[in-house]
Amino acid sequence: MYTELLQEIGLSPNEAKIYETLLNIGETGVGDIATKANIHRRNVYDALQRLVQKGLVFTTFQKNENRYSAVDPNKLMELVREKQVHLAEVLPELQKMYQNEP
Repeated sequence: MYTELLQEIGLSPNEAKIYETLLNIGETGVGDIATKANIHRRNVYDALQRLVQKGLVFTTFQKNENRYSAVDPNKLMELVREKQVHLAEVLPELQKMYQNEP
């Protein structure tokens, strides 16, 4: 439902599906995520690692398996703000390049 919007702010299609799935079902294991998001298990592991690195998912170890949960969606705004800050930092250089165009 929100997969496209999540992709617009920088998540891959698999990351977006997994994040939305975790928001809907709560803490769960890789098998459930793969089934509910309809993504191959190997791809789920890769996307989960990236989501953990981005701070959108956290992991716990329970019942002899890793369990994953989505963090508060407000974290998405933080990611967008970080991108804005990075763009603001490089924008003057980009404008110089544009103005010096042959």
